[in-house]
Amino acid sequence: MVYDWDGRRTRRLQMLRLLGALAIPALLFGSAIAAVEWIDRGASDVRANRVR
Repeated sequence: MVYDWDGRRTRRLQMLRLLGALAIPALLFGSAIAAVEWIDRGASDVRANRVR
């Protein structure tokens, strides 16, 4: 591997790590909110899918 004199590769990797570290909690938080909303509605979608 050739040495990156500008440091661009290092900055890209750091940015990817940062975005990955931010994306995981955002996905977990979003799925938690969706689960709470689904429970509050009474889970009517499950009953509708079983009646085919």
